[in-house]
Amino acid sequence: MNAQQFAVPANARTIILDATNAYRAEHDLPAVRLSPNASKVARDYAGYLARTDKTGHRADGRSARDRLKAHGMDVCHVWENWHKSWTSQERATVEEAMEKAMNFWKRSPGHARSMRSRSYEIGIGVIGWKHKRRWVYTEVQIFMDRSCLKKRPKEKSAIPERIVP
Repeated sequence: MNAQQFAVPANARTIILDATNAYRAEHDLPAVRLSPNASKVARDYAGYLARTDKTGHRADGRSARDRLKAHGMDVCHVWENWHKSWTSQERATVEEAMEKAMNFWKRSPGHARSMRSRSYEIGIGVIGWKHKRRWVYTEVQIFMDRSCLKKRPKEKSAIPERIVP
């Protein structure tokens, strides 16, 4: 496969987080908090989708819950959104690509339901790959509810804002 990763600006996750929380506010829902550990899971899955040029919630044979559990994260409920946006010739700006993902998720009933879920935490991953003549952004949101857990684990470390390996 003729694919090459490109650097995604650090503000990609912030754009998605802010747009998600604005959408939730429009529906009288509380803001979600960015989870560094779930963001690593989301970024890894976005990387898998981008690298392999596959699509789907189980493209790697696992569910979002399975991927979180493999990273030591227990959840009561989990919802996942993924999106691929691509352009030919010139690469879209990160703002254009993130807006495209958000607009798709808002218009899709199932994805919009995920954004309106009873979640309190979110993991966000964004990866950029060039496949032949296509510039591809792959975005993943993982919404989590861990309120049923007696003792919610503290997250140890933040993920660097730079979204490149």
